[in-house]
Amino acid sequence: MRLRLGSRGSRLALWQAHHVASRLSASWPGLTVDITIIKTEGDRRTDVPLAATIGDGIFVKEIEAALLAGTIDLAVHSLKDLPTRTPDGLTIAAIPRRHDPRDALVSFKAARVEDLPEGAVVATGSPRRRCQLLLARSDLRFSPVRGNVDTRLAKLDEGLFDALILAVSGIERLGLENVPYTPIPPAVCLPAPGQGALAVETRAADEETRRLVSPLDDAETASCVTAERAFLAALGAGCLAPAGALASVTGATLRLAAMIGTPDGRSQMREDVQGGLHDAEALGGGLARRFLSAGGDAILRAALS
Repeated sequence: MRLRLGSRGSRLALWQAHHVASRLSASWPGLTVDITIIKTEGDRRTDVPLAATIGDGIFVKEIEAALLAGTIDLAVHSLKDLPTRTPDGLTIAAIPRRHDPRDALVSFKAARVEDLPEGAVVATGSPRRRCQLLLARSDLRFSPVRGNVDTRLAKLDEGLFDALILAVSGIERLGLENVPYTPIPPAVCLPAPGQGALAVETRAADEETRRLVSPLDDAETASCVTAERAFLAALGAGCLAPAGALASVTGATLRLAAMIGTPDGRSQMREDVQGGLHDAEALGGGLARRFLSAGGDAILRAALS
């Protein structure tokens, strides 16, 4: 048996692709997985700020096109990069067990956001991160940053800013043991919906590939990210919106914490809700609609204008 797996070419994307390939090979002895590197619009346009300029799905469109064309059999994505609407003809066939979903403060000057120097410059291109960090520290200044993890860390080493915000999952998957990072508590900064999780995407009609990837699916992770992505979808704002969400499971209870806000940190809404494991989509969608009816629509318009 042989499968063709499509991936972006960054070191982190290739780690993810090889991780899924090794899981598949372990589940199906005799299966060969060939990895095809596909460059996306987001990879090509590293000089353009992510928020508001390029748009939704910039790291997946070309890969999904290859899937639909039949030149690859499956794709591995960072789930937070996937738009909430899957193109016709494709499906998310498996969501492996999630890594740590939190954001991390990377800095040689402080281990916590609270301990950064007055007026510290924090590198992040994320309106979601900027919004929440300004609520915790209104004195912080921000610098946009693009490029892969190694590029961003090199800029931190050069002293171009005082701190950098990265996903814990990216740091740990790359084995960056010498990076001075501390996870940021979700009470301070909720992560992006789906952060820390991978998505294995296939053609919807390709029953054989779907069967082969099915052992990789983790039901608990799937419930959590379903709630988070349902929240984002019901907002109607896209994956670059200043919105955060994190779900967790305790026994048979699914808890969802979510927020929206403006990049300047002046207007924010945050709430926690809980329900059953099978209520994930309704839980996320219901919370988003409650936000919108309570004035969240004006916050999102201001944030995205």
